[in-house]
Amino acid sequence: MVHQSRYDLVTTQVTKNMCSRFDLNSDIRAFQVHLGLDMKDIHRRAMRDAQTPVTDQEDGVDEDALEAAFESLTGTRRPTDPIAVIMPGKKAAIRSWGLSASGLDKPLINARLETLAEKPTFRPLLDQRCLIPATGWYEWRKDGKGKHKNRITLPDHQPFFFAGLENGREATIITCAPSGSIAHIHSRMPVVLGPNHLEYWLDPMVGFNDLRELLGPLPDHVLAWHEETPETNKSARARDQIDLFSK
Repeated sequence: MVHQSRYDLVTTQVTKNMCSRFDLNSDIRAFQVHLGLDMKDIHRRAMRDAQTPVTDQEDGVDEDALEAAFESLTGTRRPTDPIAVIMPGKKAAIRSWGLSASGLDKPLINARLETLAEKPTFRPLLDQRCLIPATGWYEWRKDGKGKHKNRITLPDHQPFFFAGLENGREATIITCAPSGSIAHIHSRMPVVLGPNHLEYWLDPMVGFNDLRELLGPLPDHVLAWHEETPETNKSARARDQIDLFSK
């Protein structure tokens, strides 16, 4: 099957050549309304953390605990932090960002698209796919010994979805080669899925080989980027920043 628009999330090697940062959407509830998400998992997590008895009844939800759970999914996200993921059946869940792997000190926060099917860590997860909502990501452009922070978004700053894999506790983000418009910033980028491909990506009946053609760099006109000046960096707040790929 051929799909006309392609959106890619690219992974990199574990210890180098990773992207720097990305922003998660500041309010998972906006996705809940837009997609009609099933929030039971997040409800249960909120009540468990608040030590509230778990119930399937909506009126059994501790609203303060739920608000705290939503808050924990916003702002700066770093490896091992909880992040929101969307599972098959439009179920929202919480996963730790980064896959644990024996022999490695750092979690695998991203997975390289080109070698997904070859790596024993990722190959078993190709049928355990998820979406990770975001509003953009940060990348650092090297200039000699200096680094310049760039924020990369869609032109209208609308939220979108990274392609991810999960194991029931943890999640990782797929990366690929960059779009031409941002290749001067970094050699990799996260894979972004087009809106018409979201359900297809989550369908457990569809094999990864049938999805591979969906994954690739975004068309140049789809992305916008802004490089912050040193003055901007000093005054910029840390909210909405997530350490996605560190160098």
